[in-house]
Amino acid sequence: MRGGSTRSALHTARLLGCLALAWWIPTEASPGARQNVNARQYVNEWAVQIEGGPHVASALADELGYRLLGQIGALDDHYLLQRRDLPRRVRRGTQEHTERLSSDHRVKWVEQQYHKDRSKRAPPRAPPAPCPHCSPVDMFDDPLWFKQWYLQDTRRDRSLPKLDLHVIPVWRAGITGRGVVVTVLDDGLEWNHTDIRGNYDPDASYDFNDNDPDPFPRYDITNENKHGTRCAGEIAMRANNGKCGVGVAFNARVGGIRMLDGIVTDAIEASSIGFNPQHVDIYSASWGPNDDGRTVEGPGRLARKAFEHGILRGRGGKGSIFVWASGNGGRQGDNCDCDGYTDSVFTISVSSASQRGLSPWYAERCSSTMATAYSSGDYSDQRIASADLHNTCTDTHTGTSASAPLAAGIFALALEANPALTWRDVQHLVVWTSEYDPLANNPGWKRNGAGLMVNSRFGFGLLNAKALVELAQPATWRHVAPARACVVTDDRFTPRWLGNGREVSVEIPTRGCEGQENEIRSLEHVQLETTLEYTRRGDLHITLTSPTGTTTALLAERERDASRDGFKGWPFMSVHTWGENPVGTWTLTITDRSGHVENEGRVVAWRLVLHGTAARPAHMAAPRLYSAYNAVQNDRRGVDASPEDAASWGSTGVTSSFPASESAERNEVDEEVAGDDGGDGDEVAKADDADPRHGSRLPPYFVAPDEVERLLGLSAGGRRQGGHDEVEDEVDDEVDDEVERAELHRLRGDPGRADAARAIARLLAMRG
Repeated sequence: MRGGSTRSALHTARLLGCLALAWWIPTEASPGARQNVNARQYVNEWAVQIEGGPHVASALADELGYRLLGQIGALDDHYLLQRRDLPRRVRRGTQEHTERLSSDHRVKWVEQQYHKDRSKRAPPRAPPAPCPHCSPVDMFDDPLWFKQWYLQDTRRDRSLPKLDLHVIPVWRAGITGRGVVVTVLDDGLEWNHTDIRGNYDPDASYDFNDNDPDPFPRYDITNENKHGTRCAGEIAMRANNGKCGVGVAFNARVGGIRMLDGIVTDAIEASSIGFNPQHVDIYSASWGPNDDGRTVEGPGRLARKAFEHGILRGRGGKGSIFVWASGNGGRQGDNCDCDGYTDSVFTISVSSASQRGLSPWYAERCSSTMATAYSSGDYSDQRIASADLHNTCTDTHTGTSASAPLAAGIFALALEANPALTWRDVQHLVVWTSEYDPLANNPGWKRNGAGLMVNSRFGFGLLNAKALVELAQPATWRHVAPARACVVTDDRFTPRWLGNGREVSVEIPTRGCEGQENEIRSLEHVQLETTLEYTRRGDLHITLTSPTGTTTALLAERERDASRDGFKGWPFMSVHTWGENPVGTWTLTITDRSGHVENEGRVVAWRLVLHGTAARPAHMAAPRLYSAYNAVQNDRRGVDASPEDAASWGSTGVTSSFPASESAERNEVDEEVAGDDGGDGDEVAKADDADPRHGSRLPPYFVAPDEVERLLGLSAGGRRQGGHDEVEDEVDDEVDDEVERAELHRLRGDPGRADAARAIARLLAMRG
């Protein structure tokens, strides 16, 4: 602990009773919505809550000089009013009108609407990458099918990573998304596109920018509004029609909500998020607040209510499925824990992995990311194929924008297999079947107290459609119990001072609301609602450690964030302790390691919210086994899933191979928590190496003896030639790669580490 740290040992913590809802919804507006009020661009619209029905709202509007524009989305008693004597846009807020409405006894709540800056999550464009090693599965006549490397194992060279999301076995089982409705919240949908029109659903579509039923995008010279069409194509392009490619759920119905091509307000977001929730099953969104490394913003009051309405009442009470792209601010040092859409318990936040199985340059890290799908990477990597504007096709769709629709398509397959799945069933399926194995060559993996592998870059891993759909089968799947929320706070907490080089540490004991209606014994989401005052928000680092020892970075430093606004009731959310028992002492740690001596501030308040169930879900009765079905082949693990294997419905590997009781001892410290800069994972290595009990039975990571012999032989041959020619340089590079890979996995304590150590010794000796 750093000098000058302050520790609040809480002998007792007040456990709040069962909440009115089954989860915690912060009452404060998001910080971004409360800051820079004078800079807002207001519009001539007021959102109001009026009880009594539309006739009461209409009478009030007429009486006070407003037009009643209608109900806001699916929100009962919420309406949009417009002043008759004002233009569409107003430079400043008209406080007198807001106060007049607020003073009327019929108005329960009012807010003048203003423009919310929203960004599509596609990084800068790059030319398409060649695929010299691709050999597509001969299934469809669509011209871009051979470029859809993420849906099929296209490798000709088995030394390359195995790439696909395992959808082909699901299709071969006759599951293609039929009967499921997905809508894309974006800049419009070219619904008459040859590869989309056969699956287009007008009942899942609307234009909230122009307030009409047609979501057709606005054409311009830059083709700016292609984003929604590309995202929709990934989900539901028709198969075998000789056009573009194949959607993940190519028989699903798809709609489009045009809401990004114009002024975006809280009311527009709420109307979009809550559009026709008894018809739409899945909402896919590839946008959010600016990924500039400075913004802290989430949904406003109306949008939060729309999320709540969707999960409570959508799909006949089973709950709407909300899929969200995690963000493209990686190069700006952004952190998606500052994005209240991806940081919501109601959304499934999806990150990206490149063709090489690596975290792309644009990807953000945060504790709320739940899973990963493929997308673009470096300029030499392939991208995502889809439909494009003007009835054309593209193979250059990129960013987390492209990952979220792939996930939405996979969830559509699951809903066809089992239409009774609830929104929380889908989240559990994602957690329990996503694959750590194909992304294992990245730093930051840790095993939580329930035995689940998780990473701030990838969540629980790469989506596996076959495993997810197989586990979801109605004959065997048991619905998870209703959600509960246990809120832990301390009436005696007083603000703590924080400055450069200092640390505030707070111990939070809890019994998980034991003996109450909202008792928690199996965790899902964990929220830390925090109020902080600080002179430079981006210098703060916040971690939360669970009773089993899982340490999660809730906030990493953001160099570009020089705001003095701190956090005002901001609900940081983590899925990293999923499946753990919350009983025990949690530790909240807030530090400033920036070296900016002028920094100072206070930790004003906190509230810990534990989401979960009283009993462990049925599918978690046995610990999780991580299957090598999607093994990364260049790890030389001897795993080679043939097309025949892929076509069969064998074991999905969804039970564990090690006792959960060992998990706390084996917890690895995430590199953000350990102060690592995201590079080599040394802190992870130290944590594992220090514990002699590490004897994991995860899939092996080691350099096989025959591979060592091959490298030795190649290198010896190169050296006999007596020169540092091109062949020798290539061999040396390969040796370097093997040494680095073997050393990394030896330090992680994986099985085969003795083989790895021997391989390293021999390679180093060979290199002289």
